[in-house]
Amino acid sequence: MSNHHDGKGHVIIGEAALSLALGEKEISVHSLISELGRMAQAGGSDKRLTEISEARSWLKSFNEPEQAVRYLPYLQTFADLNDEKN
Repeated sequence: MSNHHDGKGHVIIGEAALSLALGEKEISVHSLISELGRMAQAGGSDKRLTEISEARSWLKSFNEPEQAVRYLPYLQTFADLNDEKN
């Protein structure tokens, strides 16, 4: 999963996080996986669908959601913004 290590794979995750944030929904590993699933169902190019699939697989590799926050610091930023609205 080299594109996640160099940061490019995080773009699709950022898109999912932004969609959740704009919808004032909780941003978590589980909600990101679900949102990426919805994005895949909406369709797109083969490249986009591959990026979504790889991102979902990568997120699923975390046993505990807290691990993802260490690797995706913007998740914490979005989560903090989401908490401020509640």
